[in-house]
Order: sequence, then structure tokens, then C-alpha cells
Amino acid sequence: MVCKGTCDRYKAGKPFGINGRYGIGQKRCSICEIFMNWDGKHCPCCGYTLRTKPKGTQTRQKLMIIQQIRRI
Repeated sequence: MVCKGTCDRYKAGKPFGINGRYGIGQKRCSICEIFMNWDGKHCPCCGYTLRTKPKGTQTRQKLMIIQQIRRI
């Protein structure tokens, strides 16, 4: 799995506010090392599975709180 460079078309800008990238639905490709706006599960460039949750404990907890608020 190698980045072919076609993922630049889907590259997402940095969001404003406290929701964060994952909170507004952006996904990250670990191979291409970019956040993108993409509806699929796999990167359109390299085919690698996209991350939809943060790795860090604190940011993961923040995301869970945001998701719970949206359910209410």
C-alpha cells in the first residue's frame, strides 16, 4: 500500500471550534498521513482502512462526549 497522490483531491481543511476533526466527520489515512472528507471506509488513494476515532485517550473521551450530546 503506497500513496499514489490522488487523495489530495479529498484533503480536508482544519475545522474551527471545539468539535475537532473526527467530531465533524473527517477521517485520517495513516499511509497518506492526511485528514480527508470521504464517505467510504477505505482511502481512495491507497486502499488502506481510514481511522474514524482518535488514538489519544483525552481526545477520544472528548469525542464520546460530543457524540452523546448529539444523541440528546
